[in-house]
Amino acid sequence: FFSEYVEGSGFNKALEIYNPTTATVDLSAYSVKLFSNGAATASSSLTLSGTLAPGATVVICNPSITVTTACNVLSGVINHNGDDAYTLDKGGVVVDAFGQVGLDPGVGWGVAGSGLVTNDATLRRKAPVFRGSVPPASPAVWDLSVEWNAFPNNTLDGLGSR
Repeated sequence: FFSEYVEGSGFNKALEIYNPTTATVDLSAYSVKLFSNGAATASSSLTLSGTLAPGATVVICNPSITVTTACNVLSGVINHNGDDAYTLDKGGVVVDAFGQVGLDPGVGWGVAGSGLVTNDATLRRKAPVFRGSVPPASPAVWDLSVEWNAFPNNTLDGLGSR
């Protein structure tokens, strides 16, 4: 599942995927899809490769990110600006999502007064979360505070260390 989302300045953008299971995962069965600006169809996708050990992460970064030490994969699919959705698919079935596919939230998703927003922030899945989820379809409100903690813009130090 997606365990960290970085929407920093410029091209400081990344997604971390975590394997919470006790088995090694074959990543070739998975793909990451980007749904730009409220689109209902993917604007780009990345089929993953290799394996992911139990308790390990894979970090996919925009090719122009300033700090690449935590990045395992550099890909143009990581090209979000706070109002774009992602899905993690396994064999064509969505197993996790970030954002609401088919909904353009304007600047980004957020919860009033919570400090949680998807633009200009780093979001990390809360420790008790051990599986993916799909936010409700529009027009329901996606309450990020249920599963995510917010950190300041350009917080990159947690990448790769779920």
